[in-house]
Amino acid sequence: MPRDERRAALIAATEPLLEQFGREVSTRQIADAAGVAEGTIFRVFATKESLIDAVLDEVFDISRTCDQLATIDESLDLEARMMQAVIVLQGRLRRVFALFHALRLHRRPPENHDDFRRRQQADNEQLNAALAALLKPDVDRLRLDPGAAASALRTITFSLTHPILSEPKLSDPARIVDLVLHGIAKPQPEKQAPC
Repeated sequence: MPRDERRAALIAATEPLLEQFGREVSTRQIADAAGVAEGTIFRVFATKESLIDAVLDEVFDISRTCDQLATIDESLDLEARMMQAVIVLQGRLRRVFALFHALRLHRRPPENHDDFRRRQQADNEQLNAALAALLKPDVDRLRLDPGAAASALRTITFSLTHPILSEPKLSDPARIVDLVLHGIAKPQPEKQAPC
């Protein structure tokens, strides 16, 4: 197996083990899950910690999420596109939250806080651009421009998916889309004009 494929296989096998065992996962468990000899891990990664860092980099990499958003069928109606987008965003968020919880993760303080903030901002802009592209076909139906609507959808999805911030009944993708599109007020009956 080529080195890049072996690396990807080890990362994929390690992620669910990290969720289950945290940093205490053994290289034997990883090797068994990946179907390789234990020594194979160290031909690809210098240490178990470098493998764990590679898993974290994979999970935090925004490009896969943007690629998934780009595959949503633009011919779907606005609500269906938004529902698919929320499902993609929640999938990423749940992976991130699971690792944070399992690893009791406090990402290492960035060596340069400004670089970290710039990367975070760039990731948010990349996600917003992918979401805005999904919303753009219905720009005439939106009260916000597609970029602002994308930011609202991303932020509300985050808060209603976060295991500490939200109630489970509110984290359903259909509820999130309904909340973003229609808010919290009931539709008012139309008043008839006096005769």
